[in-house]
Amino acid sequence: MIKEKADIAVLGGGFSGSLLALTLNQLGLDAVVIEKNAHPRFAIGESSTPLANLALEKICQAYDLPQLLPLAKYGSWQKHYSNIPCGLKRGFSFFKHESQSPFSPQPDHANELLVAASPSDEVADTHWLREDFDYFLAAEVQRQNIPYFDNVEISSFGNENHWIVRGNRLDEALEIETSFLVDATGGSHLIPEMLGNSYSPKKLHTNSWAIYNHFTGVAPWQEVLTELDGNLADHPFNCDDAALHHIFDHGWMWVLRFNNGITSAGFVFDGSKKSGDPSQNAEQLWQLTIHQFPSIGKQFEHARPTRPFMRTGRLQRRSKKAAGENWVMLPHSAYFIDPLLSSGNAHTLIGIERITAIFQQHWGKTTFLNELAHYNTKLQVEIDFLDRLISGCYSSFGDFDFFAAFIMYYFAGAIYSEHRRRLGLDCPEDAFLSSHDVKFKTSVLDGFELLQEILVNQRSKKGSLFRFTKKVAEDIEPYNIAGLCRPDRQNMYPYS
Repeated sequence: MIKEKADIAVLGGGFSGSLLALTLNQLGLDAVVIEKNAHPRFAIGESSTPLANLALEKICQAYDLPQLLPLAKYGSWQKHYSNIPCGLKRGFSFFKHESQSPFSPQPDHANELLVAASPSDEVADTHWLREDFDYFLAAEVQRQNIPYFDNVEISSFGNENHWIVRGNRLDEALEIETSFLVDATGGSHLIPEMLGNSYSPKKLHTNSWAIYNHFTGVAPWQEVLTELDGNLADHPFNCDDAALHHIFDHGWMWVLRFNNGITSAGFVFDGSKKSGDPSQNAEQLWQLTIHQFPSIGKQFEHARPTRPFMRTGRLQRRSKKAAGENWVMLPHSAYFIDPLLSSGNAHTLIGIERITAIFQQHWGKTTFLNELAHYNTKLQVEIDFLDRLISGCYSSFGDFDFFAAFIMYYFAGAIYSEHRRRLGLDCPEDAFLSSHDVKFKTSVLDGFELLQEILVNQRSKKGSLFRFTKKVAEDIEPYNIAGLCRPDRQNMYPYS
């Protein structure tokens, strides 16, 4: 029988659980990691952002983890860990497609949007090939002699004055006694089910589902654009070195390229517009959707899947509570909305920052419970804010002009947050995507409501678009350090 005692048991050995265990270990706390599967294992949630990389950088510096610091930038990653595949991400790129028609590039880029996130490849963001990225961090946990148990099937949790986690590891009984549990399992529902904690997407506006896979042989979208006489000279970066989004009326597609020949790609559908035929398997649905958009079909003409296609139910999930007296959930375990804005990894890393700081400053003190409650309250508010941002984007997919205007709220909030971190102006009260700023948050929520009103009432587009775009520009003006909403940029935004 395996028996272990620890201050904290981290459930889940993906990148977030492993990284949190490493920070807690640096505080001198006894942590143990419990993982259901074994590395290497397939996972998605692959795109980082400047906010994610800045959070990772700060964690590494604050908790003396220099071995992980190179992973915060593409250039240093390539220099120190070229054996770990990743993708170059210079920003976000969006292209609007019409059903049964080839993509038609416009001289003014009216159906394109590119927003740069970095000035060069050296300091750019990355796509994480999670199978290798998670494996590396799990191995680092073991190199630091932190107890790590994989292939564990948990059978019960005892909870009197402390937790007793019972289960089996490869047919051997396992029992771990601990004072505190951290849920880093993602969507496994472990803690919500154990505590009878409500776990539902009912109050979220966003409603989406997906099919996805990894591929070889995916052509660069830039090549397809060139054949279509697209004006690539105006692009502030290679549109493939990005979180590439193909937008269509009832959903979108992600395309993330890695430097080992693998490409992650998935269709995400608006559940309010397309529920899907349950009789179709994932691969059939993939082929039908690919053929609906000829230019995307051209990009994937020679693509080959590396594994069986995956199909999800509704992506959205949310725990009513993210923390209790002797437990806490990392953001990705507490909720998931949608991959559209690549927000998941950044929010999870910020969650690791917050939770580690709570342990560092309050563990064993009377203030500990209050800080956990504050963590939960803040996270729930951020979830609501992010939900409005993503839902607003979905509602405007049918009209790219409104989409390109509304998504400026996201970029303004994200870039301003990044700016504060780079200048060392961020503080513990800062909220995700600048949502702690009452004026900014109110403007975004008002913009969301106005957008719904415009789209439902179908007023004259010219007048409505002018009014809406003007409102967005005015709302973000105090936070707009990247020249967003400038008509002369024609949807092309270089790094600023």
